[in-house]
Amino acid sequence: MTDEGQPIKPEHVFLKIIWRSTLGLGESMEQATTWSMTGLAAITGLLISNLDSVGHLVSRQGLRWGLILFTGSIVIGAVSKQIGMAIGKGLVMLEKIENILSSEQGQALMANMTTTPTQLVEKMAEPYFWPLSTMMRKSGMKGLSDYLFSDKRFVNLFCVQMLLVNLHGLLAAVGLVVVASSIITK
Repeated sequence: MTDEGQPIKPEHVFLKIIWRSTLGLGESMEQATTWSMTGLAAITGLLISNLDSVGHLVSRQGLRWGLILFTGSIVIGAVSKQIGMAIGKGLVMLEKIENILSSEQGQALMANMTTTPTQLVEKMAEPYFWPLSTMMRKSGMKGLSDYLFSDKRFVNLFCVQMLLVNLHGLLAAVGLVVVASSIITK
């Protein structure tokens, strides 16, 4: 069933409240990732800058795999942070647009439009380069038929962020175990 041309239902509002409350956790995950990435970068820098000294204490293979795991963890953490920032800024933008459109001026603006919603979506996507123009067009068209599409997309991104945060932590932990278990004891 399509939402196009229908008023927003109480169920829509309820789901938005629940989903947006959950999305607020993304900021905490993003901050925690910043701290863990900083610690990993410090450990990685310390290991690399003291490679000669560390090379006598830790096996070459263990050091190599530890650095690879730390680097992978840092990269995954950076992607997770970018997703978290996109969610945060996207929600702010979404709420601003909703506030404008639900105001008297926004309602008057919508009532006076002479362009069809489909044409408006096409015009909105027009100035963007490909692939952004295609993404904008598809998102706009889905948003016409599903009023909760933007919120659902943010929830999907949040799920990806959560998976990446867990992978980031797992790689860091495995890297620490690999380095620690590779300590040479004579």
